[in-house]
Amino acid sequence: MNAQANLKVEFQKDKKLSAICTAAQNQAEATEAARALAPKLARQLADAGMFSMFVPEAVGGAQLTPLQGNARLQVLAMHDAASAWVSMIGATAALGAAFIKPEISGPMFADPSRITCGIFAPNGRALQDGDDYIVSGRWAWASGSANADYIGLGCMAQASEDAKPSVRLLMIPREEIIFHDTWHTMGLCGTSSGDVEVDQVRVPVAHSYSIATDTPWIEDPLYKMPYFGFLATGVGAVALGNARAALDDFLHLAMAKTPMGNKRTLAERSGVQAAVAEAEALWRSADAFYWQTLREIWQAVEGGQAISPEQRADLRLISTHAVRTCVQVVRQVHDLAGGTSVYKTSAIQRRLRDSETMTQHMIANAATYEMIGRVKLGGYNKSMQL
Repeated sequence: MNAQANLKVEFQKDKKLSAICTAAQNQAEATEAARALAPKLARQLADAGMFSMFVPEAVGGAQLTPLQGNARLQVLAMHDAASAWVSMIGATAALGAAFIKPEISGPMFADPSRITCGIFAPNGRALQDGDDYIVSGRWAWASGSANADYIGLGCMAQASEDAKPSVRLLMIPREEIIFHDTWHTMGLCGTSSGDVEVDQVRVPVAHSYSIATDTPWIEDPLYKMPYFGFLATGVGAVALGNARAALDDFLHLAMAKTPMGNKRTLAERSGVQAAVAEAEALWRSADAFYWQTLREIWQAVEGGQAISPEQRADLRLISTHAVRTCVQVVRQVHDLAGGTSVYKTSAIQRRLRDSETMTQHMIANAATYEMIGRVKLGGYNKSMQL
């Protein structure tokens, strides 16, 4: 068993984390119907440390490595992709704990049951007024917002009307936020990813940070990982877990289902056997490429090496490849399952819709390949979101 498989087994053996996976799976249909995690489930995920995985230990977080954290996300996604997606967004938003002063970031990110989420897109404007910013704007895809205590919102921030704006993420408490019920989607329905808005809200400057210009207050390799690449690997981990579950669900179905007009089960048909082998190879290759590359880059960072543009591009590549390969896998098993897979009683149809929706996230959509290829061909520039 390789080191990555060991991490996944350790996760599954942890009684608290295993119980959370079971709860998430049992509530998957209810989560989708409600278009949000139940508050109790969300707090259970928080209590299990799913949102504080990457928060510094010095302020009460777990400070897991990318390998450990993403292994958790992959296993949770095998039980429910929505729960894993919300955890992934919250955990990466909580990286801000390393940039915001410890006396603030501890209560904000690491208090028991604390839930965070965030949107990096700078769709707001923040104008400084003394020790505060005056903030207005509206953001889409606020995943996990239904239960979040703080939401990080990207803004073009200015020290004055005449100052040059810079991108900062402002952590804003939920009571200051206007929630819009816009998340009526084909997939990832249970992630409560609707629009959020703020209108002339005061936010302390000390509650904001910039991943481009600010320096973490803690010296640790975790906080030297590129933000966008790190976020992308989380998306990749969720996609891999979701597709693995769809493939496993089909394997169980194929053993039991005999299609109408046939005497053999799906598992006994040669065409199905060949297609399953192809799907298995696709998933395993994406999984292996993902973990091998992530492990190599993490080892380089741990060893004190600066991440090169090519390594930054590779983080985006393994993640985009995982997301877009996984949707092929889930499409294939959905097709093989036949009419059974279209019913709400089949988890495969939900896995397909979740998988398709993941491909539309800006961090892993088809356009990402163009940026990665540009870097590989010598066209890297610092403005790229790598």
